[in-house]
Amino acid sequence: MADERRVVTVLFADVTGSTALGEAMDPEDVRALLSRYYTIAKEVVAEHGGTVEKFIGDAVMAVFGLPQAHGDDPQRALSAAIELRDQVRSDAQLGTRLPIRVGVNTGEVVAARETSKGDFLVTGDTVNVAARLQQAAEPWMIVCGERTARDAQSTFKFGAAIDVDARGKSRPIRALPVLARAGRPAPAPRLPLIGRGPDLDQIELVARRAFSEQRPFLVSIIAPAGVGKTRLLEEFLDRLPRLNQHANVAVAQCLPYGQRLTYWPLRAVLFRLIGVADDATAPTVREAIHHWVRDAGAEQPDRLAELLGATVGVVGESESMDRAGLLSAWRTALELASRKAPLVLVFEDLHWSSDSLLDLFEFVMQPRAETPLLMIALTRPELLDRRPAWGGGKRNYVSLSLEPLQDRDIARLVAQMLETSARDVIDRVVQRAEGNPFFAGELARAVAERGTLETLPDTVQATVLARLDLLEPAERRLLQLGAVFGRSFPLSGISALEPSPEDVETVADQLVAKDLVRATGRDQFTFRHILIREVAYQTLTRGGRARYHAAAAAWLEERAAEREDALAELIAYHYREAAALSTSLAAGPGAAIEVKQKAVEWLARAGEVAAAAAASIEASRHLRSAIELAAEEQLPELYERLGDIVESGEASAEAYRTALRLARQCGRPAVQQLRVMAGLLSVSMRAQGSVASRMSQEEMAQLRSEAASTAKSVTDERILARYLAADAFYPFWRFGNANPDEISAADRSARRAIEIGERLDDANLQSAALDALSGNAGVRGAWRESRELSRRRLTL
Repeated sequence: MADERRVVTVLFADVTGSTALGEAMDPEDVRALLSRYYTIAKEVVAEHGGTVEKFIGDAVMAVFGLPQAHGDDPQRALSAAIELRDQVRSDAQLGTRLPIRVGVNTGEVVAARETSKGDFLVTGDTVNVAARLQQAAEPWMIVCGERTARDAQSTFKFGAAIDVDARGKSRPIRALPVLARAGRPAPAPRLPLIGRGPDLDQIELVARRAFSEQRPFLVSIIAPAGVGKTRLLEEFLDRLPRLNQHANVAVAQCLPYGQRLTYWPLRAVLFRLIGVADDATAPTVREAIHHWVRDAGAEQPDRLAELLGATVGVVGESESMDRAGLLSAWRTALELASRKAPLVLVFEDLHWSSDSLLDLFEFVMQPRAETPLLMIALTRPELLDRRPAWGGGKRNYVSLSLEPLQDRDIARLVAQMLETSARDVIDRVVQRAEGNPFFAGELARAVAERGTLETLPDTVQATVLARLDLLEPAERRLLQLGAVFGRSFPLSGISALEPSPEDVETVADQLVAKDLVRATGRDQFTFRHILIREVAYQTLTRGGRARYHAAAAAWLEERAAEREDALAELIAYHYREAAALSTSLAAGPGAAIEVKQKAVEWLARAGEVAAAAAASIEASRHLRSAIELAAEEQLPELYERLGDIVESGEASAEAYRTALRLARQCGRPAVQQLRVMAGLLSVSMRAQGSVASRMSQEEMAQLRSEAASTAKSVTDERILARYLAADAFYPFWRFGNANPDEISAADRSARRAIEIGERLDDANLQSAALDALSGNAGVRGAWRESRELSRRRLTL
């Protein structure tokens, strides 16, 4: 190592009263004590990434930043100082005999390796000042220089500044006593909102109207990534208490893969309303929902609770959920919640939401009662590609399209961040930022960290990547692994993806201090901006993504006890990504096959959960993904379930036909084949589709004949009843051309299905058969009988 100038942090620790100790004790005993002290010092310094430069009598000198610099060497040195002091003080042999004092200082030195010994030689005023600070400290006290304190101010607490008179120095040295670790560091201070005053005023005006007029309003804040949606929201929420100090706020995030997570963001809203933790078990959540709706004075509280529970994967044992009822249930829940206090619901990254969630949004905006509700949606313009008429035609809808900031506003932002008025620096950043405040902020940070304007990145993604490249390996890795989970990630899940020798909590705290992530809970962290997450995720290799998604799914699966349905879509997503990204994982082809099997299992379950919440679009999406990955022997059941839930009659019939063909190829029993044929008969007769896709008379006759023949060998009464109820629609399918014998035969089938349904206490079987009887009565022209049968059906 040639001589070079380096910025390092120097730690000096010395024993006070060592002269008196040498006089009172035998030299061998003193040597034994000092050897123990040196051993502790060497281990502590090494654990924190430092190097012991030398032992001088009873003093220790350590350097942090050699031979390898870290981004947080001052923090490492102070952590080592505290741990060294605490270990020595608590040691049974050393604590009462060797009181130590520590000085820590950061600055520039000249460093060289002494080749004959392999030691590092560090010289410069920084070393001398560290020694003087140590001499000025009281026993068991740690004193550091101003630069050290400034670099570590987010993670340590300091006492009042003191002036240390040092021999040979022209003026006193300003120093600060180190009191303790500050715990989790606070996020970097938020800069003032610049250039968005009119937008903020408009949101406040809408909020006042929502609260005073007691009717819901939806505000969509639409802008590309980095233009300032989140910053505008933060400022509004800070001011909200001045508008209404009792307002209740619930914030939900749509995940980057949110179109596969039907109602996932609603979990955060519902859990906030009912007051349960995110990791609560299904029985706990179900009980809390029931208690909340009863306490709120809801009509039909049990049914309302079941419908709300279905949206978060907590499905009871009541009858199936209908879509209209579920949407109405959420509107009722929000009306009940707003009776106690005005309600503000925030949905971040709505462009990633499912279609069912967007439908719910629009439905809630049609109030039935006084509802002081403000919904704020942060979204990119992509949402308008999916829903061109989003919010259109509604009087209680406001759209804010954020434009890039003007150059003068970007200049003010950069000047505040860099604490400079240098026009060349500011102009270079403004020119590159092109009105994007996030880009401008990252460029300003790059200038601050590199100290140069050269080679500034040209895009916001390149800027973020350049910043990630400056991180310590452990910090960068944590961001990459966290990105696998999405915008937010649990620390406890990081080690499940990849074991690390580093303390992940300490690494996360360092990322908080660098304003890359923010702590949002005991174990939860969120990327400060979604672009940071996206760039970190993009740096992972395809094989790495496959392994980490599989590990994330396995970790969630282990934690899903009594919450399987609630987490089914999330687990299914990770297994699906793992299966799709790689056919040969690191553990070998066998592992890839196992992951694919897991993906099919959880995708099928996710389809069931979505179907239970009346979200047929998302349910069919899960099942089609499962079909793509499934083995041949699994396909009949998957296609049959797809036929059960697809809303389109033609698509449903096609799924049933495929299920029937595969069931016969795989030699499935007669009871399963009849079940599929019952579904195909039902959808073909009741949802007739276009004339071109409608079954011919010959095709229908063949299907009915095969079903009747198969039914002779089936003893399962429930399946028989489903078949009979479906076949009873034949006169209706004939468009009134059925003869009296065919109508009578259909009525007999329907009545037999009703008898079985009553015996099995199955309301769905009875309802389907009553539908057929009512339709056949209409075919006969018996309209009074038809209406009576319809009313009877409605009572079920």
